[in-house]
Amino acid sequence: MDERLKKRIYAFWLAGALNLVLAFYVLGFGDKLDPGTRTIMLLFFFGFAAVDFWFPVMLKKKFAEQQAAQERLMRETTKTAEENRPVS
Repeated sequence: MDERLKKRIYAFWLAGALNLVLAFYVLGFGDKLDPGTRTIMLLFFFGFAAVDFWFPVMLKKKFAEQQAAQERLMRETTKTAEENRPVS
């Protein structure tokens, strides 16, 4: 896998973990907040945590699809080159 893609995936995981920590902090120590504000903060943090953990799965899937398409193209190109090679 490409190193840039790995770094991007690790960054999303880190951001997701941070969002989870903040959400659980608000959940545990946010009783002094207005209930509406607390709910919005919890939705915000849990929502972004979900996106941060879902997005790397999609990145890996897209990378695998691109790799498969590239391999398929290479096989087709090799096959076409062998068919068009002059017979001696």
